[in-house]
Amino acid sequence: MIIWDTQIKWLLESDVSLKYFTHSLLLGSGPNVLQPLQARIETEGYGAKFLSHRNKNGHWGRWFYQPKWTCTHYVLTDLKSIGMPGYSKDCREMVFRAFDECMLENGGINFAKTMVQSDVAVDGMILNYASHFCPDEKRIQRLAEYILSQSKPNGGYSWDKAALKSDPHTTICVLEGFYEYKKAGFTSLLTDIRLSEKRAVEYLLSNSLFMSEDGRYLKLSYPYRYRYDILRVLEYFAAEKTPYDKRMEPALEWLWYKRKVTGCWHLENIYKGNVHFDLEEKHKPSRFITLKALYIHKYASNKIWTSYNHD
Repeated sequence: MIIWDTQIKWLLESDVSLKYFTHSLLLGSGPNVLQPLQARIETEGYGAKFLSHRNKNGHWGRWFYQPKWTCTHYVLTDLKSIGMPGYSKDCREMVFRAFDECMLENGGINFAKTMVQSDVAVDGMILNYASHFCPDEKRIQRLAEYILSQSKPNGGYSWDKAALKSDPHTTICVLEGFYEYKKAGFTSLLTDIRLSEKRAVEYLLSNSLFMSEDGRYLKLSYPYRYRYDILRVLEYFAAEKTPYDKRMEPALEWLWYKRKVTGCWHLENIYKGNVHFDLEEKHKPSRFITLKALYIHKYASNKIWTSYNHD
């Protein structure tokens, strides 16, 4: 395993959220380092900046899902992804409100006022940040149960309830949600969730991770929003410690060759839409992408990476 001192130093010179994840994911630091760093995310840097855009009615943007990407749903997603502590009062309040105001009888959550059903991709994202911010919310188990019921015959998930086939966007959102549900300590439904995860991962791998499906999947993007891409699925594999499968190899090679001669990775794509502020600049060295790539590197088999080392 290779960890470059210059890259670590570069990551540690940035926002406190990146310092926290560098210590957590790459350096393996203990609670005495991690807890003070994570606490600072609420009052410093990107975290504090996101919180400062909250409206008097509690929402970011106009409502839970309007507009993209400045609404409550996507800000909660962003805050969770940059390591905002789970005890954040602002985040917990809006998660509870989402369940109070938008949960359907079937257990799904409908953020679109004109729809009578929920979007399973959005449900997966809600499961992700709700499990992180509100592990004491019992209705999260109902949401997980509903999501499980929407599994498609080919093993994945789709935002379209009527669809017979899955799509990778929804599938990765659901997989990330299940991962955080388990991490939060929920014990209900675990057998069914593990079976569904296995089927969903096989759906992705049996389709070669959709590497040739859409050119946008091969662009390094962050934030991910609801969209699938190769970096995102590799990060999920690393977090879940998914057993190595030879079908991952082309994606791992692809990521390695994206590395610049400086040892970092660049941000290649930002999804169009309203934002409160830009985390990073497109076509420039990206600390978030580099952090994720090094994390994936740490997870991946040494023999895979050694073969493509072009230092």
